[in-house]
Amino acid sequence: MESGEMLIKRIQKGDVLAFRHFFEGFYPSLMYVAVKYLHDPVIAQDIVQDAFLYYWNKRLEIHSVLSARAYLYKYVKHRCLNSVRDNRGKNGDVSAMADDIRYRDLILEDETFAALYKAIYSLAPQSQKVLELTLEGKRNQEIADELSITINTVKTIKLRAYRSLRTELRDVHFVFFMFGRLQQKCIF
Repeated sequence: MESGEMLIKRIQKGDVLAFRHFFEGFYPSLMYVAVKYLHDPVIAQDIVQDAFLYYWNKRLEIHSVLSARAYLYKYVKHRCLNSVRDNRGKNGDVSAMADDIRYRDLILEDETFAALYKAIYSLAPQSQKVLELTLEGKRNQEIADELSITINTVKTIKLRAYRSLRTELRDVHFVFFMFGRLQQKCIF
């Protein structure tokens, strides 16, 4: 798997496939934030696509994944603020957009869930299904009944999946907090 920094270097060299890979991986996060504030997916899509186009044109000035992400979030935020200001009352709440703490929380939440789901989908299919059902709020017995397995099998799958996710997500600090809360909700 290619590191983020290598991807940015390839983008800087004009590699369209690297840019597409970056776009596909990061587009949903930016759309989530833009739609959350604008309440209009069409305008949000235009803003997010403009952000990527602007990034492509400025790619030589951006040297890391963190800088690229911060740059894109900031661009989307300002464009959303402008859109809200220009269409006051139609697309969003100016006071909500101005609240930087809430904005950062949305970004962190989205990035955390993206990392969590990416890690979950790297697990074996049965582990994926058990964790998906867990995230839907189902109890162990309900999962066992739905998948036609024993409750002890569900517990074992969850235990192994959690261990694997802890290893996979060791660098994602915010996931530990959420993962701890997720485990507290689950009955082992």
